Amino acid sequence: MPRTLDWQHLLPETREAGDTEPPSPARSPFQRDHDRILFSGSFRRLADKTQVFPLPFDDHVHSRLTHSLEVATIGRSLGTLVGRALAAQGAALPAGRDARDLGDCVAAACLAHDLGNPPFGHIGESAIQEYFASQAPAGLLDTLAERERQDLLRFEGNAQAFRILTRLERPWRRGGLALTHATIGAFLKYPCTSDVAASKPSGRSAKKHGLMAAELATWERIAPGLGLARRRPGVDHWPRHPLAFLTEAADDVAYLLLDLEDGLRLRHVSEAEYTRLVEPLCAPDHIARHEHEPQDRNERLDRAGWLRAGAIDTLIHELAEAFVAHGGPIMDGTFDDELRKHIPHAAALDAVSKTCFERCYHARDVLKMELAGAEAIQGLLDRFVRALLDRKSLRGDHQRLLTPSVIADTGSRYEQLVRITDHVAGMTDNYAVRLYRELRGMRYPGGRD
Repeated sequence: MPRTLDWQHLLPETREAGDTEPPSPARSPFQRDHDRILFSGSFRRLADKTQVFPLPFDDHVHSRLTHSLEVATIGRSLGTLVGRALAAQGAALPAGRDARDLGDCVAAACLAHDLGNPPFGHIGESAIQEYFASQAPAGLLDTLAERERQDLLRFEGNAQAFRILTRLERPWRRGGLALTHATIGAFLKYPCTSDVAASKPSGRSAKKHGLMAAELATWERIAPGLGLARRRPGVDHWPRHPLAFLTEAADDVAYLLLDLEDGLRLRHVSEAEYTRLVEPLCAPDHIARHEHEPQDRNERLDRAGWLRAGAIDTLIHELAEAFVAHGGPIMDGTFDDELRKHIPHAAALDAVSKTCFERCYHARDVLKMELAGAEAIQGLLDRFVRALLDRKSLRGDHQRLLTPSVIADTGSRYEQLVRITDHVAGMTDNYAVRLYRELRGMRYPGGRD
């Protein structure tokens, strides 16, 4: 069984992939983490990655970038509230740490949570998984170890994000953003490998995997300093860092309420239905403060945003209280569930989730975008993989010349294939479609559509 955690070990300033860094007079270590993520190329590319709805349809709908900024804001409030509650309980935080540091740590983790998502949202993950499962050349994965095979067959944006944070960003600096180990722990919602997740153990922390085979050694260096030990000897599955529960909760609040609001804006959700779902999450005095009846659609959308803000405030406080109420089991590793299932408004939030799936995630424009995105992603993967396997063909030879750092014979077959998935997963929506059309001869390179 995992040992009981303590806050003295859970908030270290220790960093990977760099020399010891002098303290900053302007920023705490966790604020520095936040800023490194914010200024990274991987974060900037989220501006052209779909959250749910196709980006060109409306200038106000969320991209992955705006979604991540909102999750980070919610996460900062959640972490700060929990920090204050811990301090009030007499919890021993490390010297020099206060409630705001917990908030900043969670905010940084939240800001990074979607960095590994491929183009076109979750359909991009499914498209990569399906390619390696049924569309890749026969025998492509035969020489790989089982864990390596599962990394590709179960391609996961969370694991890709861990790879970005610890290896792919700033490769000239031995790789990675050199975030504090505390932020890495708060980020890692699924502290297990793909073969463990494939075995479907109980608990939220292994619903997906957050560690690829290539990055396991990195986490094995980080985990002991945080006080995190494997759940069972020899099994690559750890309990979550306590703040990872807050990272997940902040994402839940943001994507459910803001996806619903986007659905309202694009007329997939009616105003009456939106109000019916969101008003119960608001405090009565919050609703009362919006006194006059909206006169036009812009005012009604503004009121929808007002209701959403009230709902977020309610949920932040309930989630912080749920964390504190389950503090003992969280710290000893026996709590392994979503915090949102343990709040007074859990059923109301589930109703929002149900409507999002029915009205938003299965909307016609979303389905058509996902089909187009899957076609582009799988087409690009096939072009790169076949260039790797057949260097003598005209197209294979030219593709190698165009992308020599992606299609290279160095390393194992696993490393070669992961370089290809790194490249495709890092693309923006528009770039993936444009490149696919160019390589298919459907668009003249450099020309206009």
